Amino acid sequence: MDSRYKKIDLRSNLKDIQFNYEKEFGLVFNNLSESEYFNGSGKEEIKAIPIHSGERDFFQNLYNIDKYASSLLKKGYRDILNQNLESLKSKAEHVRRYRLIHDTKEDEFYLRAIISEDRYFNYNNNIAFVLALLKLHFESLNSDTEYEIAFSEFNESAIRIFFKTTELKSIEGVGHLQNTIQVSNDEIKKEALKFSTVASILYKDKNNEEKNLYIKPKDIKSKVLSITHGTGPKKAFDNLNDFTKSSEIFENLFQEVQKISKIKNHGQILHLVRIKIENSTTEEIKRHKEGMKKFLLVEIKTTTQLLETFNKLIMLEGLEIEGKEYLRYLVYEALIDRK
Repeated sequence: MDSRYKKIDLRSNLKDIQFNYEKEFGLVFNNLSESEYFNGSGKEEIKAIPIHSGERDFFQNLYNIDKYASSLLKKGYRDILNQNLESLKSKAEHVRRYRLIHDTKEDEFYLRAIISEDRYFNYNNNIAFVLALLKLHFESLNSDTEYEIAFSEFNESAIRIFFKTTELKSIEGVGHLQNTIQVSNDEIKKEALKFSTVASILYKDKNNEEKNLYIKPKDIKSKVLSITHGTGPKKAFDNLNDFTKSSEIFENLFQEVQKISKIKNHGQILHLVRIKIENSTTEEIKRHKEGMKKFLLVEIKTTTQLLETFNKLIMLEGLEIEGKEYLRYLVYEALIDRK
């Protein structure tokens, strides 16, 4: 993926950006000499299409006009939006650092995000992966716990790696809770490298095959340690020592998760998830809303059927990792907190 998608940080003034509305909203950069990446490329300008949260980032950095701008684009009022953007150019200096992605195979450019102008340490996915392996290796040497990669999810700017451990606790009538560490990294967001304890519920499906449902509570309950993009390397390595509360978090999660053995009204929990998805304003969820509903329009009689339904929902084909992460929180709230 790294060989195909190249990341470029281009510092640009709003005055040096034009706007293109052909097919979809795009930004045209014409100050390419600001970046060594374009030396010798022969390009005088590029058009970058926003992806993921790129469009929202761009508009939020312009006096928080993201909702207004997205509504105008949705209604087809491009001329009104363009008048606003052109007017803003004359009001102040809007210099930002734009993270661009170059798809070298298709020779297309994308706006991924706007990143900090001040203090930014690029803890990228490769660094996160190596640190995760080293950290968990040393943890295993100093304890009786062993770690094994269960699976991973990633795109050009973010990664989630799930490490299962040998720690298991029985959930009556359902299966087991397996202590699992999720190592996540986002090259864009404030919280870059993060270790969290997630709830991995082991159960058997209708074919008697063992499956895992991965869900997680909010960070305050699950976060083991984190390193932000604003943290320097020395302090980052010091932060890696803060791993001692992992077992404590797992024990607390077990106390909450084992309540699923007492579920009686499975349809009510399914309804909770359906309502949350229906009301979600998260773009990735809205994009796949109709497909998700199909998984939730079923009759559930047992807890394992409920878990299997949620598993299919989270692993919906085409759903980006940000959407999967959102669903893991959402399902935890409905299944465990019943809200």
